[in-house]
Amino acid sequence: MLTLLLAASLAHAKPTASSVADDDLGKHAPDLALDGLLSTGWAEGGVGHGDGSWWEFDLAQPTKLEVVSFWGGNLSNGKKSFREYARPKRVRLFVDGVQQGDKDEEGNFKGFRLQDEMKRIDIPVEVAAARKVRIEVAEVFEGFVFADCYLAEVAVNFTEGERGRAVEKVDAWRASKEGAKLLEKHETEVIEAFKAHMADGDENPAMDFLMAAAADGPTYLRKKVTSLVPEGYRAAAIVPDDKAMEALLKLKDPNGIPGLEMAALRSIGKAQKQIRENIEIFYAYQDLQSGGRRNIKAWGEAGWEVGALRGFGEPMALEIDQFGQLYVADVGNNRVQMFGQEGLSAKQWGAKPDISNLWFDGRRTWYASGSGASEDQGAFVNPVDVELIPGKEADKFATLDATGRVQVFDEEGRPLIGWTVRVDHKMQPKVGGEGYLAWIPQKKQLVAFIGNTATTFTLDSEEVARWSIKDGTPNAVEVGKDGKLYLVFGANIVQYGSDGFRYATVFGDEILGEGFEDVDLTLDEEGKLWALTDMGWAFKFKKPGKLEWKVRISDIAFERPRFAVSQGMVFVTDRERVVKVDALQLHTDEVEALKAEAPEKGAKKAGK
Repeated sequence: MLTLLLAASLAHAKPTASSVADDDLGKHAPDLALDGLLSTGWAEGGVGHGDGSWWEFDLAQPTKLEVVSFWGGNLSNGKKSFREYARPKRVRLFVDGVQQGDKDEEGNFKGFRLQDEMKRIDIPVEVAAARKVRIEVAEVFEGFVFADCYLAEVAVNFTEGERGRAVEKVDAWRASKEGAKLLEKHETEVIEAFKAHMADGDENPAMDFLMAAAADGPTYLRKKVTSLVPEGYRAAAIVPDDKAMEALLKLKDPNGIPGLEMAALRSIGKAQKQIRENIEIFYAYQDLQSGGRRNIKAWGEAGWEVGALRGFGEPMALEIDQFGQLYVADVGNNRVQMFGQEGLSAKQWGAKPDISNLWFDGRRTWYASGSGASEDQGAFVNPVDVELIPGKEADKFATLDATGRVQVFDEEGRPLIGWTVRVDHKMQPKVGGEGYLAWIPQKKQLVAFIGNTATTFTLDSEEVARWSIKDGTPNAVEVGKDGKLYLVFGANIVQYGSDGFRYATVFGDEILGEGFEDVDLTLDEEGKLWALTDMGWAFKFKKPGKLEWKVRISDIAFERPRFAVSQGMVFVTDRERVVKVDALQLHTDEVEALKAEAPEKGAKKAGK
């Protein structure tokens, strides 16, 4: 049946629509949604933003339909034009007057609700001999600038077997002598356009040429597709030009992003995945090359610039040195930052800013990173913990990153030595932390916790002990003033010896309360143990297990909090920033308020 369609005249009834937009760029007629190009499209011209508009197409011959695909929005300038113009939010699909899709409990068709993102929408249908396809726009995402609603392209059987048969004539022609000759000529033009853009930048049309070839295929291919392929199959027959995409990638010019975005939208499978990854790289470079923001808030905000923090949902460890300076393991930015007492970043350790997609033992979306992920000396791959090594006049520090590498830095922040902890377990993200360091001053030893294994080292990397943690993987680790290890397991704080001997559960929810999911431990400058729950409660202990007082420092729950304390001031990493709260003053205020009401209760609240 499809063979009959291909053999039929390509001149048949043109698609129709509820209205047509006519602006400075011309008339956006319904047939522009069937020309195979994503840079063009039908735009409605009615009153409002396109709610209730419709577009209809006659396939000319009865056709077996398996999938109807469409690309919503104005894609001509990538995400920019997509946001500027209205685009479908909910659509109804009709085939020969019969609505497709599921029904609600009352028997009414639901329609198809779309996400507000640039993508191809594939709607499965099962019609043996279809003629008419109608798309109705029930709801829209309004444009930020223009009211016209766009439908860039419509295709049938784009992802199914019929697609191959529809474009086989084009594939055969591309492999012919004529096709090969035109391809050679086109590739020469791509090279010349590349050179022209390198020489003159935006002062020539070279970028437009490269973008058009990447997005909608070479000009010679588009012309051949129009003569060989019926409407509805042209988007499948036109393929992105590999040479043009290669040129855009080498130029690393962010202006070429829309061309790559459209190339990804018309591709499928591995090819689409690779193009999308290249787009991520472009956006990451664009972010990096912009130079970033100059005025980052004190104590950080989300981002890659100096003073900004990026955790991607992971806890960000922090420590306070003897001068009140805060060291933060900026895990997503692959660096350690030191903040002064005013909350401004004073020093950073790591590689120079770069783009990265390394994330623990896997990959994530490419992004601009404050420091390039690197295994070089003094650089990091997702540092998960930082630990101070106190000295008489200044403090050294050690780090542990997601690869299991430990590094020790001197008082000036210069790397001294590094080594990798040998464990079978690989740290994983999204589990609340699986890697910790603990400095035991009495023995001058550094303990690395990865999963449920603890390994003890001297500062010259000699391994002196290794043991399995009986309770499993801890959620937090701290070394008490007595040199004992205090490990958090859920709601329980358990005391261990540095040799792995399990002493006892010191305290748990009988002191910390209920309802929390995360808790961290730290010592203040006097060696007193503190605890903090994600519910915002801070606890100060006279000694481990014996509470001195508690106070709520936040009415809003923290996310994966890690904290440090100095002179009653609590510093918490939460939502890619540092929260600074005077816990001692809050406690004092509560005591004074209670004293005014009931002296006995006030004295008890003060811990006396």
